[in-house]
Amino acid sequence: MNSNKMIKKQIPLLMTFSKKDVTRAGEALINDSLLDDNQLLERTMQVLTYWRDSHIQSLNEAQNLLNRFIYRLDKKAFIAKRLKRFESIKKKLKRFDGMQLKNMQDIGGIRVVVSNLKQVDSIFKILANERCFYNGDAFIKMDNYIAQPKEDGYRCLHIVGRFNNELKEERKIEFQIRTKLQHSWATTLEIVDIFTGQNLKGNEGFYGYRTFFKDVSDQFQIIENLNAFQIDDRSLLTKEYLTKIVKSPHLVQQCVAIKKFVDRNAGGLTVEQEMQAYCSTLNKLNKGLATKNYKDGLVLIRLNVQTGVIEDEFFKGSEQTLASQRYSQYEQVLSKDDKWIVALLSTDAIGGLKQAYPNYFADSEIFLSYIGLIKIAAVLGSAPKVTPVVG
Repeated sequence: MNSNKMIKKQIPLLMTFSKKDVTRAGEALINDSLLDDNQLLERTMQVLTYWRDSHIQSLNEAQNLLNRFIYRLDKKAFIAKRLKRFESIKKKLKRFDGMQLKNMQDIGGIRVVVSNLKQVDSIFKILANERCFYNGDAFIKMDNYIAQPKEDGYRCLHIVGRFNNELKEERKIEFQIRTKLQHSWATTLEIVDIFTGQNLKGNEGFYGYRTFFKDVSDQFQIIENLNAFQIDDRSLLTKEYLTKIVKSPHLVQQCVAIKKFVDRNAGGLTVEQEMQAYCSTLNKLNKGLATKNYKDGLVLIRLNVQTGVIEDEFFKGSEQTLASQRYSQYEQVLSKDDKWIVALLSTDAIGGLKQAYPNYFADSEIFLSYIGLIKIAAVLGSAPKVTPVVG
């Protein structure tokens, strides 16, 4: 079924709501009966749309701050802005007791992806000199999940700042600063969630997958700290990594566990082949969008994860409000159908949408290429050791 046909009524003009309205909308979002009350659902989505849109200009201001210096540090740096999705907001409200929608600090988020850990440190030092990240002498919120990873293996540096919107209202924007390898891990995990219906991002889901991603995160940290990785020499990296792994029985055991998991047959395909299929679907989407040469605007993406059907709709930069309303409306209509995912993408990244899209959802090919390296380490590390015969 074409999801365009689901949207029939005229999109209403944006309304303004109070903070009490926003609080009530957050409470309604976590009510399991919300989808059975069409009137309440529509009202809740209207408030949610207003609240998310009130972060758009603040997001733009956050990007302006980064643009002052980011490309001097890393010419290949990637910046992606996003407003938190309906389902993500709902899951976070359910996950944290006492969390209120109006106090959520990552409704607007800006992701910065750079080549290596040194560049992450450099960006943080520059941002730490900006007053917008402080309440008095303390950070509004700063979490260094690189130095202290989350239990599931998530690694990234988070810092929250305050930026004004067009009405001069302060909105909090969360900066996520990570390396390309950390990004490939995080977004591959999201892809698995999308295609399998798990909630690994919320530290739930199948135990095998949770252990796999935790182990891979540990291995990626080892890889990123190798000198060969810092100078971007893949041939030398392979030698340096394998030499380090085979010396440690614990690390070899971890690599073997990773290999066993991805080689496991699941319904005719191995886990690794399933991941490659997900990657292929997203590459198909990327190629289709690249041919349309969208520029200076927004693209609304609808992907059916069961059939692979992809739909997209382009909005000019001046139609940002309309795009956001349309986005919220699809989220509302498709909220009862978990086969569809919806995303609103900006085309203003360096390289346009062709560059922006795989970085938004994940260039999972990077992830899989390093899984291949880990598998080699597993084979070499577990091979029988031959004792030379002395004649």
